[in-house]
Amino acid sequence: MAAEHGHELTDGSHAPHERPEQWGWHHDFTKGRQIMGWFSVVVLALFLTTTHYNLAGALAIVVCMLALIGGLLYDRARSRTQWRG
Repeated sequence: MAAEHGHELTDGSHAPHERPEQWGWHHDFTKGRQIMGWFSVVVLALFLTTTHYNLAGALAIVVCMLALIGGLLYDRARSRTQWRG
């Protein structure tokens, strides 16, 4: 096959799927996910302190905050009981 942009083309067959552990990926960002999630909630709460000409923007921010808080609480509960599953 011909090379394109410095890369060799294969015959169309793909390499077998590699598991992340085989190439060094062992982390799931549990603490970082919680920290950045709660940081995002705080930033969204600070957005509520700005001037809104109507309540549509504030409503959207509150809905996003509630969805994010629900996801963070679900993630915390799931990570606490993960060893039982």
